Amino acid sequence: MLQKERLDLILSKLETEHSLSLKDIIQITGTSRDTARRDILKLTENNLVKRTYGGVSLPDRFNRLDNYLERAEDLITEKKQLAIAASKLITSDKMVYLDVSTTVSFIPQCIKSQDNNFFITNSLDIADQLLQHTDSKTRILGGNLDKEKRCVIGTKVLSELSNYNFDISFLSIAGIDADGIYYAYEEDIELKRMIKKQTGLLVLLVDETKINVSHNFKVFNMEDIDIIITNKILPVELSNLLDNHRVMIIYA
Repeated sequence: MLQKERLDLILSKLETEHSLSLKDIIQITGTSRDTARRDILKLTENNLVKRTYGGVSLPDRFNRLDNYLERAEDLITEKKQLAIAASKLITSDKMVYLDVSTTVSFIPQCIKSQDNNFFITNSLDIADQLLQHTDSKTRILGGNLDKEKRCVIGTKVLSELSNYNFDISFLSIAGIDADGIYYAYEEDIELKRMIKKQTGLLVLLVDETKINVSHNFKVFNMEDIDIIITNKILPVELSNLLDNHRVMIIYA
């Protein structure tokens, strides 16, 4: 079993058991005491667990995102508003990356122009929407399928991303506050930063539930972002901070 699989298994068990002993972790993962200790260290270093006497528990601030399909039913009107505003940034003859997200998944049906664009995504649902609503060339990245998130994941995705130079990329987030932009999962860190590296214009879609919210992993600073699209007036401190870093704010 890979370490990532073991860590996911430990975190999943913690959600129901609230705390685990070292012996519990050894039994759950079927590994040695030394391997279990290394897994605990990895989780602790990333602030995913806190050590207790003889084991671990979830820290108060740890959050896991709800199931992708469950989130798809939340704030539909607001997500469509964000997608409409985002679609207006897509002009002709552009290479566009659409990241897996229930919000970003509304963009294909909002695109008015049928100009010669090239869309790349890691999302099964977004690829399907692009095929239904546009005539543009569409490519889905290769990799392992994640059943829960309905997307492709793994090192192959990162390898393929390095071959592209996107004109514009659209991502959603888990949270934003004055300290930066956050995501929920450890694997998001390298993926999102690779997208940033390969794109000319990075656009974040931020619904009202993500504002002044921190999450498990800080991935971006303000200066990494080009445009934020949101449906709610941002707090003054956050708005001023974005202005200072020349981030364009679009209200949907």
